[in-house]
Amino acid sequence: MHQLVAEYRDKAVRAKELFDSLFENNHSVMLLIDPESGAIRDANAMACRYYGYSKARMAAMHIMDINVLSPEQVREEMQNAELARRNYFNFHHRLANGEIREVEVSSGPITINKQKLLYSIIHDISRRRKVERGKEQLIVSLEKALAEIKTLRGILPICCSCKKIRDDKGYWRQIEIYIKEHSGAEFSHGICPECIRKLYPDFDVGRKDDCEKK
Repeated sequence: MHQLVAEYRDKAVRAKELFDSLFENNHSVMLLIDPESGAIRDANAMACRYYGYSKARMAAMHIMDINVLSPEQVREEMQNAELARRNYFNFHHRLANGEIREVEVSSGPITINKQKLLYSIIHDISRRRKVERGKEQLIVSLEKALAEIKTLRGILPICCSCKKIRDDKGYWRQIEIYIKEHSGAEFSHGICPECIRKLYPDFDVGRKDDCEKK
């Protein structure tokens, strides 16, 4: 009987040492939290480095000290995680220097020394969320730009003589005005060499060339 008890204690000690090693040496930010009070029972070295507090200071803090949600909202989130309703959250955590960081928190129940605790693994997603928001803003801007683009499609009834276009109300409009209203394009007027010869025969383009040769 004494041997079984000794073996049980030995296994428990080894399990505790293994957990402590995995917890303390983990490269992820990890916290052990009392789901009832929200007190931080332990924080690994990476958590102390990330939040900017000593291990002793972290162990004396509550999750409400770093989570910017109200105590009631934090408590509700922890209860949901404890009941296994959800194990994944997006929070805003405050660092020791006052900086607010966006974090992704995965939580789950664990029993240590007959005490039910909540272990939380925290990943900083501030940069990712900034990129995502940038993409979202870009999409909104593109959609807005596309909505403002005016296009001409289909068959346009145009006069073969004066080149006016008939609009959807039956009015004949100058082609420049019609295109401007339906595409947002602007016109700069000039005159081509052929029209110069036709409209201003005394100002033949060819004369300019002859003068230059002389």
